[in-house]
Amino acid sequence: MSQQSSSFWLRHRGLILQALLLSAIWLLLSGKTEPIYLFWGAVSVAFVLWMSNRIHNIPLAENEPCGTTRINIPRLIIYLVWLVGEIIKAGFYVAYVILHPKMPIEPMLVRFTSKQPNVMARVILANSITLTPGTLTVDVDGIHFTVHALTRDTEEGLVSGEMESRVARLYMQSCKRADMCCEVELITSGRGR
Repeated sequence: MSQQSSSFWLRHRGLILQALLLSAIWLLLSGKTEPIYLFWGAVSVAFVLWMSNRIHNIPLAENEPCGTTRINIPRLIIYLVWLVGEIIKAGFYVAYVILHPKMPIEPMLVRFTSKQPNVMARVILANSITLTPGTLTVDVDGIHFTVHALTRDTEEGLVSGEMESRVARLYMQSCKRADMCCEVELITSGRGR
């Protein structure tokens, strides 16, 4: 690969990967390959890319400029596979809890501090928590998360630090599970950990 094409790839790789991913999703969901559908699919992808590019320059936090951190793509793929597995496992668990004759539901709010390396990591963590059945991110205030957990088991899984360390490794070289989640407080029971 020449210097010029390598430089082009580095500058525009995010846009190219986004266009390919959006096009693949559009083709997968529509299943249409007639020219008129492909045209409108391309228009839709172009519009989304244009809108995404416009909001890309808006900083997510006051002291953190946009685009200064890069996500590790191989780790992202591994994380997404792991997350889908966790969503499936949690879905079966929530179904079991709801269908259980005694309905062992013990809803609670949990507040904890997360040591994610940047704002995007905190956004990914909050959305990952919400995607997992049995937990819902209620509020994120800086590094402080407030999450609704359906049972004691979902709360324990939440504050174990597993998901947080996996999200942090998307941006960091390494991190320890035990260091990621701290200052855990059960709001509904009034007890801290």
